[in-house]
Amino acid sequence: MTVSNKTIVILSETLPLGGTATFVMNLCRGMAGRGDWFAAAAGLRGLNEIGQQIQRAGLTIFAPGESAVLHEERIEEIYRQCADRNTRAVVAGLGSGAFDFLRYVPEGCLRIGMIQSDDGCVYDLVERYLPWIDIVCGVSQEICRKMEARLGSRRIAVVHQPYGVPMPETPIVREEGGPLRVLYLGRVIEEQKRVGLMARVMKRTLAEVPDLQWTIAGDGPDLAAMREDFSGHKERVRFLGGVPYQDVPAMVAAHDAYFLCSDYEGLPLSLLESMGAGLVPVVSNLPSGISEVVNDENGIRVNIDDEAGFAQGVIRLANDPELRAAMSRQASEQVRESHSTEAMARRWVDMLEAHLPDRLPAWNSSCTARAPMELDGQWQFSPAMRPVRKLLKRLKR
Repeated sequence: MTVSNKTIVILSETLPLGGTATFVMNLCRGMAGRGDWFAAAAGLRGLNEIGQQIQRAGLTIFAPGESAVLHEERIEEIYRQCADRNTRAVVAGLGSGAFDFLRYVPEGCLRIGMIQSDDGCVYDLVERYLPWIDIVCGVSQEICRKMEARLGSRRIAVVHQPYGVPMPETPIVREEGGPLRVLYLGRVIEEQKRVGLMARVMKRTLAEVPDLQWTIAGDGPDLAAMREDFSGHKERVRFLGGVPYQDVPAMVAAHDAYFLCSDYEGLPLSLLESMGAGLVPVVSNLPSGISEVVNDENGIRVNIDDEAGFAQGVIRLANDPELRAAMSRQASEQVRESHSTEAMARRWVDMLEAHLPDRLPAWNSSCTARAPMELDGQWQFSPAMRPVRKLLKRLKR
């Protein structure tokens, strides 16, 4: 198969339910029919939840077949798919395997490394693969600043590419007053999301505001314990579990405030989705992402260790309907303009056109992949050992 338009392939190691994989789906949707660029998604280890949603939406996505059990085989299958499409740009979006694929992308094809979390291990990963990267994209200005500091004298472009999300066709009009309905949308996990702190804030606010309502939408290892902890508040605390992405807009629209007390983020997709629908954020005052979209006019930022401050932010919105309404309007107006799927797609096309090499990439019909970079050269990963490793992998299934 050979295609005449310019194809960009966004490769992730896996595509599970979560913000980084949802970005892939949103970018594919946003670039559909935009000039002569065409976006395809790829999953190195399969499709997972978001990959299946991309497939059901009729967007292009591919992954290695079940017979590809070794890392090298998966790389080779993705390579063939990219070669068939004469791919002009490849984005390594999530996972070390996706970045490892960039070692095989030919010159003339734009190689892009994506940083979606302000986490030291992610910067370390990208830095290891800089010899095979033409552009580093960061979802926040803070991420770009930190990556530029790591580059030193290396001449690699660093481009700010914030997320975009589907927005309501028209702004949601909210009635002033009524009980405050607070939404948490994300992984229910202590690491990063700090759900233990959130639980303490919830208890403070429930005790202070009699008609306050909380909704926890998401799955994770700490969900069962949290459900049990709030078993006595079933009328005022709802646990929805994982919510299919197509159901998120309606769920978000049924709330008034968005809560997030993470200790690090890139740029939370759920924050943009919520603000676009007019929810007022009460969030950690983080330099990456959050401080770039949340200000004193459209939300409440709290120092990350200020448990009382988080609770007071929620209580303030519950007790001041006029403030809530004013912040809701500002949140919707500011985010809808700059962080829609369409705005994101325009930014990506502009970047691709500005940096696309003059010559076409020389894709071969196939490639011979090696072990992951950190294991390359070890005797057990030599080509002669590949049949043995493959047999062992199959026996373990």
